[in-house]
Amino acid sequence: MKTVQPAKISRVLPDSIAAEIGFEPGDAIVSINNTRPRDLIDYRFLCSDEYLEIEVLDTKGITHQIEIEKDYDDDLGLEFETALFDGLIQCNNHCPFCFIDQQPPGKRESLYLKDDDYRLSFLYGSYLTLTNLTEKERRICSIRRHSFSVKLVKVR
Repeated sequence: MKTVQPAKISRVLPDSIAAEIGFEPGDAIVSINNTRPRDLIDYRFLCSDEYLEIEVLDTKGITHQIEIEKDYDDDLGLEFETALFDGLIQCNNHCPFCFIDQQPPGKRESLYLKDDDYRLSFLYGSYLTLTNLTEKERRICSIRRHSFSVKLVKVR
């Protein structure tokens, strides 16, 4: 199981709830209502509540507990360094037709990354096979499918 890292803030939007509270780039969200968000999807879901208890780790390494009352679904105004707080799920299939495996050597590193993370598909519309999901991830994907538009393609 991957370790969930605190969600490091890269930008605080001006005139936002987060700016008013005093969040700064470099601060990190550890938990929201006692739940550690695994990714941007969890963060958005957890922040949709009207009352939030947020554990924040500031740039000096000091932990703060912040309570926020806001309207339902109001955005806090935070952007993060990455959408995945527990790392990227990579494809471990060995398909003979894989275009990643057919890349010539010596290109930029990102061209060799076998992204198979269903969360990025939800957020950015990436292509993925869904063949590498664990049973737990299949249940999460099924639950989240009701909140997001997903196109499943069966390859034979």
